[in-house]
Amino acid sequence: MVTETWEPARLAAGRRAWRLTLVGTLVSSLGTGLTLPFLFVYLHGVRDLSLPLAGAVVAVGAVAAFALSPLSGAFGDRVGLGRLLVTGLVVQGVGTALLAVPAGAGAAFVAVACTAAGNSLVFPALNGLVAAQLPPVARTRAYALRFGVLNAGIGIGGLVSGSVVSLQHPASFQLVYLADAVSTLLFAALVGIGMRHSPGFRGVRGRPAAEGEAPAPSRGYRTVLANRPFVGFLLCSFLFSLFGYAQLDGPWAAFATASAGAEPRAVGIAFAVNTATIVLCQLGVVRLTGRWRRSRLLLTAAALWACAWLVTALAASPALRGLPAAVALAVSLGVFGLGETLFSPVAGGLPNDLASEDLRARYNALGSATWSVAGFVGPPMAGLLLGTGTPTLWVVVVTAGMVVAALGALVLGRVLPESVDRPRTAVEATGT
Repeated sequence: MVTETWEPARLAAGRRAWRLTLVGTLVSSLGTGLTLPFLFVYLHGVRDLSLPLAGAVVAVGAVAAFALSPLSGAFGDRVGLGRLLVTGLVVQGVGTALLAVPAGAGAAFVAVACTAAGNSLVFPALNGLVAAQLPPVARTRAYALRFGVLNAGIGIGGLVSGSVVSLQHPASFQLVYLADAVSTLLFAALVGIGMRHSPGFRGVRGRPAAEGEAPAPSRGYRTVLANRPFVGFLLCSFLFSLFGYAQLDGPWAAFATASAGAEPRAVGIAFAVNTATIVLCQLGVVRLTGRWRRSRLLLTAAALWACAWLVTALAASPALRGLPAAVALAVSLGVFGLGETLFSPVAGGLPNDLASEDLRARYNALGSATWSVAGFVGPPMAGLLLGTGTPTLWVVVVTAGMVVAALGALVLGRVLPESVDRPRTAVEATGT
């Protein structure tokens, strides 16, 4: 864990920037919620792309996001996390605006690639900026609050778009995509204008050495990957992403509809329960677990996600049909959401407590890259398991995967420095 000095002026500037970050997150997430559930439907039902072609367009976005992750880290360390965030938001906003323009498959490929590429810059930049704006003792709560605000915005946006968009009115899709683009560009303006003098906006690498000062040693991803605790976290995060988040949308919904006989409305209600659980419980859970080790938080999150998958399997049992199955599905995603409230502060805070200021963007870029890799591997793996004729095999595999993730959390707890595994206790012990 890198020792950081926080003078009163830096604390005040950081808090002001943090408030703008929170406002921008809410504005942008409202727009994201308008469009998040509809990309595949929009490309096929409104833009008239075939289902395989629509799938290829979405896959190109994933490739672009993964390819840019390491570049975003190097760029962010060089020019600054704030500038990286502005760049990503502008690229993402332009891509979203292009989606609103009726055009052929080529334009759709470009639009989705821009949107995904911009998002691959935004995610590590935002995570790193929170760490640059706030001292270590405040970060866990800050990451939890931002995650709760993000989900609240997405949930509200989804409710609004669900009552507005219609395949019978293609212009309604174009309207919500334009609204999403405007919200993203508004966030970029907030960052570019309101945070340009805040901590973390400009880079700390590449500055000329002062007179009489030795030049800083050249450091890059090799230095980051030499950090054994961080590599352990990356492996653990990959397991959580592969057997958790990567299974949440398409695979879980496919199992719920095909094996549990759930109606689309029941699936939608279950996701609403998931979002509501996060929004209502996030800060309360952080307060209750404020003195827990981060490795214990990960262990508990893995246990909750394993339970969520088992409840999902219960919903597909012959004894539960109709309303009882729908209730079980809603409970499963509620339990999953509770696990998310434990996982999200660790996923945001731990890499930044292990990072040095001059490599912060690289640490966050690699952290987000594990999600991209899991996004590649997870859905095809689920497709193979769900298509075997024994769909419950999918439940067995993802539940076993979360058990492995729990064991990984135990191992991680043995290699993490005490000050990183229990940051609040460490700060209290030093009196800072």
